[in-house]
Amino acid sequence: MIEEMNLEIQEEEQEQKKKSIIPKIGLALLGLIMITYAYMHFLEPKLLKIKEYAIINDKIPSNFDGFKITQFGDIHFGNTITEKEIEKLVEKINETKPDILVFTGDLFDDGITLSENTKNFLKEALKKTNATLGKYAIKGDHDYKDMKEFESIMTEANFHILENKNIPIYYKGVTPIYLSGIPSLIKKEHNILQALEKEEQNVYQILLTHEPIIFDEIKQETNLVLAGHNLGGTIRLPFIGGLVNQENIGEYKEEKYQKGKSTMYITNGIGTSKINLRFNNTPSISLYRLYHQ
Repeated sequence: MIEEMNLEIQEEEQEQKKKSIIPKIGLALLGLIMITYAYMHFLEPKLLKIKEYAIINDKIPSNFDGFKITQFGDIHFGNTITEKEIEKLVEKINETKPDILVFTGDLFDDGITLSENTKNFLKEALKKTNATLGKYAIKGDHDYKDMKEFESIMTEANFHILENKNIPIYYKGVTPIYLSGIPSLIKKEHNILQALEKEEQNVYQILLTHEPIIFDEIKQETNLVLAGHNLGGTIRLPFIGGLVNQENIGEYKEEKYQKGKSTMYITNGIGTSKINLRFNNTPSISLYRLYHQ
């Protein structure tokens, strides 16, 4: 009898333990979710790193060996990027000591209205970015929200806006490479043929584009395409990739693509859009070093 009573007591105690474990597991999961969300919203979007790439091509003149191009884009100022992050961005860009600096669109975000003080801050801050031979920019889709203000900020910060234009870049010699840029595809103002027109043929060609889907339309030999827009898919999971993809990216959701003799790199950008989160997708700028093969 006593043994039966002890057994019943033990069973009741085990049942109570099981019931007490369930809320503990629930609290642990809730805590994990809250910590993960805090990291995705408050910490990772504020980080910044430099990604470096070696670009080797026998069409690059040997006098361009070691030539540095720094790319940044997709700031979407006012979401997760504030004045403090811009100052850190400028410092990081200047650390790379670029020969040319390129901005591939989306200074603004559709959901944010900037004050005059903020616009003046952006002008002065971006003016502090340094490049030996020049600074260049193209418009992103969000920059059409206030196109005149975008042009004002970038030109006063000493960026040349490339609008379906191709220009020669000279460096330690008489043989140039060419840099061209097109505006965002959203207003259908891009002209890829005009953007790639040049006097000299069989020279190394670089194209700046906001949306990577333009890679589908490249029919002339374009050696290097630098794009942005997709923010790396915002939240990236192993074996799955980005979960929040933008329009006009087509199949181009990863970092690098090759088509014939053309290579495209897609920066994962600085800010956030749609949702103010990042995971496994640290904001970054891209540093490309050119070498003759």
